[in-house]
Amino acid sequence: MSATSQDFRFTILDVAGLLPLRIKRRTAGSFYVDCPFCGDTKGRLNISRKNVWRCNRCDASGGMLALYARMYGISNAEAYREICEALGCDHSNGDTATPARRCPESAVLLPPAVPQAAFAAPQTIHQTLTLLLEQLSLSPRHKAHLLSPKRGLTDAQIERFGFKSTPPSFLCRGLAERLLAKGCTLQGVPGFYQGEDGKWTVNFSNRTSGILIPAVGMDGLLCGMQILLDRPLRDKDDPPEKKGAKYIWFSSNDRLMGVTSGSPVHFVGDPFAKTVYVTEGLLKADIAHCLTGRSFVAVAGVSSLANLERQLPVLAHSGTRTIVEAFDMDKQSKPQVSAACEKMEQMVLTNRMQCIHLTWDATYKGIDDWQLALRAAQAQNEPTNQCAA
Repeated sequence: MSATSQDFRFTILDVAGLLPLRIKRRTAGSFYVDCPFCGDTKGRLNISRKNVWRCNRCDASGGMLALYARMYGISNAEAYREICEALGCDHSNGDTATPARRCPESAVLLPPAVPQAAFAAPQTIHQTLTLLLEQLSLSPRHKAHLLSPKRGLTDAQIERFGFKSTPPSFLCRGLAERLLAKGCTLQGVPGFYQGEDGKWTVNFSNRTSGILIPAVGMDGLLCGMQILLDRPLRDKDDPPEKKGAKYIWFSSNDRLMGVTSGSPVHFVGDPFAKTVYVTEGLLKADIAHCLTGRSFVAVAGVSSLANLERQLPVLAHSGTRTIVEAFDMDKQSKPQVSAACEKMEQMVLTNRMQCIHLTWDATYKGIDDWQLALRAAQAQNEPTNQCAA
């Protein structure tokens, strides 16, 4: 019988402490490091208290022995022996004893575990987030950005999608109190958590101000939100040329009784469409839908395909026959994006649908950029490069 993490007296935290990993940020149940396998420097490799790890860029993953073994190019059995020796464990006859000592480097400390809430029912999340958005407004500056040639939306489209501006942090407690007064459930809804005094509040801050982008499922229910940040988030030790994260999920997974966003997929268009396009980015999908009239599924990024995999059988059952991969054109230069395209194709074929890969003039990174350029050229009656599938 194969061993499980419960069979060991050490944890992945001990193992990580033996490795030259650079911690970038921490949450209640995990921490993020630069990935030594794909060269990532944005802290995308997640190491969890559950004794598993995964890189959100190259998709490398495994258990705690695999982390050590892959780092040094050895077998899991060899990794086990070396870990035991480094931690002072007795590994004779395959048994593990309580470590007699710990290397100073193994003190990879996480903050105390913070109690987390279970996901609320989909209808509950929809109701609470919908009423939250009703209490918010869209600032003139954010509206001007969405109406600009860069985004190309109209007033009616902005109203339809429900884009709003994040509120200042001092309003968070009041927002939560008003939602509770309306009969809303806050526990288990992404973005809500309890403060130190036990009272509910909302996870908005001045550092993460921006435009709220709703995520809607095929059932029409609001299932989460992203924030298009006013100022990209950067680590303090990032090089000056590094742009930083432009989008984050509206979440509260590192707060008391908070919950993760779950990184849901977003759907816009006809849920019974025979052909559905898949792209990366919620706002991108909304804009591309407005420009083309086609149905779109959006994932947060090419590394977030797990929820898409769960959505594909639903699309197939609803009558979709063709999935068009429309990821950004850096798929031609970035191996991780190209690998994600191949992975998605296999997922589509498994569900007995056709997969088509869409390309266009690489001058335009995203499908929204390309379609906006087409519209501008048509308005000026100028020819532009067409796509290839």
